[in-house]
Amino acid sequence: MDMEILQDYLPEARELLEKAQDDTLRLESDPGNDDVLASVFRAFHTLKGGAGFLEAENLVNWTHHLEDLLDKLRSHTLTVTGPMIDAILRGLDVIDDMLQQLANGEYPAPGPEELSGIIRQLAAGTTPVEPLQPTLPACTAPEATLKVSQRATADGQAGLFLERADATPSPDTGSDEISAEEFEATLDALYGTQAPGYAPPPESQCAASDEISPEEFEQVLDQLYGDKAPGFDTEISPKGAEDLPVTAAPGNPPVASVQTAPAPSPAAPPSPTSQPAAPAAVRGSPGTQETADVTLRVDAARLDAVMNQVGELVLLRNRLSSAIGSLGEENEDMLRIAREVDLTVNDIQSTVMRLRMQPCKRLFQQLPRVVRDASRQLSKEVALEIVGEDVEIDKAVVDALSGPMTHLLRNSLDHGVESPEARQAAGKSRSAKIRVAAIHLGDKVRIDVSDDGRGIDSQFVIQKAIDKGVISAEQGARLSEQEAVELIFRPGFSTNDQVTDISGRGVGMDVVKETVRKLRGRLDIQTRPGLGTRISMEFPLTMAVLPVLYLRLRREIYALPVSSIESLLDIQKTRIHRMSGRTVYRVDGTEVVPIVDLGALLHERSLRLGSEPIEGVLTERGLFMVSEVLGNEDSVVKPIDFLAEQNWYQGATISGKGNVVLILDANALVNHVLDHSSDPTTKNTPCIGAA
Repeated sequence: MDMEILQDYLPEARELLEKAQDDTLRLESDPGNDDVLASVFRAFHTLKGGAGFLEAENLVNWTHHLEDLLDKLRSHTLTVTGPMIDAILRGLDVIDDMLQQLANGEYPAPGPEELSGIIRQLAAGTTPVEPLQPTLPACTAPEATLKVSQRATADGQAGLFLERADATPSPDTGSDEISAEEFEATLDALYGTQAPGYAPPPESQCAASDEISPEEFEQVLDQLYGDKAPGFDTEISPKGAEDLPVTAAPGNPPVASVQTAPAPSPAAPPSPTSQPAAPAAVRGSPGTQETADVTLRVDAARLDAVMNQVGELVLLRNRLSSAIGSLGEENEDMLRIAREVDLTVNDIQSTVMRLRMQPCKRLFQQLPRVVRDASRQLSKEVALEIVGEDVEIDKAVVDALSGPMTHLLRNSLDHGVESPEARQAAGKSRSAKIRVAAIHLGDKVRIDVSDDGRGIDSQFVIQKAIDKGVISAEQGARLSEQEAVELIFRPGFSTNDQVTDISGRGVGMDVVKETVRKLRGRLDIQTRPGLGTRISMEFPLTMAVLPVLYLRLRREIYALPVSSIESLLDIQKTRIHRMSGRTVYRVDGTEVVPIVDLGALLHERSLRLGSEPIEGVLTERGLFMVSEVLGNEDSVVKPIDFLAEQNWYQGATISGKGNVVLILDANALVNHVLDHSSDPTTKNTPCIGAA
């Protein structure tokens, strides 16, 4: 296996696979779209060609079967049906597994024989008795066979006739079945060399097997594409290849001979990281030298290394600014250098950040398949709407959210969306609507997953949580409606009593919450019983640099992410109250939030209002009491690997003065306060990893 070819083949193959799946799903709603049919066919054809260069025989054979089926569909010999769509999608899953085996340095194993047989039957125009079931049925029904014969049509032309016949062998012939050789002979009699896809063999010999030599393969490519074939190089192409004529098959539009022409210059080159690489322009063609290399594939590890180096540069910039600011007397030259360094580092940071940005389309492209399969399994009618595919976000978010997005959709389908009958009885349309949207919000991106289903009953969730031992009855009585709804994110919690292929194991939603936390995002859920549910996730545009606010807690310095902070407050004693065993702060006439005393949590000694300086930092979940707010700065987060997985810190950073500072996890601290606020034995018990 040529590893260089493999490294080039795998990224392109995965892009083709994703495109083929999108187009196949489009075929389900628009089966007569010739452009989409041709696109899927080309994907399988290209996948097969690349696999042939890698000598991945099983992948070649598998894509060949799918290519046969698509060839019949695009020539309208067959029409698109539901079983065909199912077979193609399952065939794409097999190709995905084979590509993973290639990525691991192994030749792919053969695909499942049952599915292979079904695909071959569909391509032959035979509907399987039990399509897409684990047990493969016979090629034809047990009580009949298919008989192929050549007869004259009404207008006197030769034609092939396919008919069902009794399975009992004829006493004259012994069997109505025909062999592969007889079928080929019939095709030759009908079409001769005009059959679709026919390529004349070399004059020197007529091969006895179905395999073709590399020379024959090259000749076919030259006839089809000439010098327009992907990767064609005029320096090494056979002479005169572009002048070979291509004979059009009956019923197909003629193909003109291909001539060498300069590749058109694109109006707007795509982003290097967010768009697939364009085919290279033909070398040696006039006018193509300047546009030949508009894109470049870069290994993700190299890009991550550049981002880490930019992070270190940001830290050095901060230390330089701090050092110059601490000089006893101002030096205009040093101040000017510091400002120029600051601008340059900002530009570099912005450029590298854009290199890592990818469109949300890459994150959303698997969702139609998820909805299609789950809705069929649950016998529900669902329409999926996707908005904001062009919104760009950091590559780390796109990579990490693939699994959580699947969990959210499956959860919405299983728990949120009602059956068609129940929706109709409630006065709704039989078909439910699930909406996935990506929205750009300044320095953040919000991703919403919403449905118009039954919503979430908070009392039902509380009772299920008590029954499953997730919370006690006393804790359930103190929960607000919003806190009750958020119980669905607890590990091990599920409202299903039975485990199914879709849900019931208590995993999924907790994975969503943990992933959002690791990505420094914000998770919010809004629901209205009978009307639907919306889950929102907000993420920073870049994961490389984190703006933080430095806080002083007595003699120690901590940091909080700026993205989690709403405002700074002067704490007034008259606004502190005790409700349901919790200490809360009344922000205004309507908003009441829990108080997080960092002194009690981190130092095991509460801050004393009136006896020592105290300032308040209001976040979306609670009010943090600290000794002093120092200021904000861009930081680079470093993981703390030696702490337990459940701790109170997002990581650590180095301040402008060169000190190591712990970055607090606001959500983890508020959750700890809410869980232990009424328990006197744990009120001042620090969490694992507390200072």
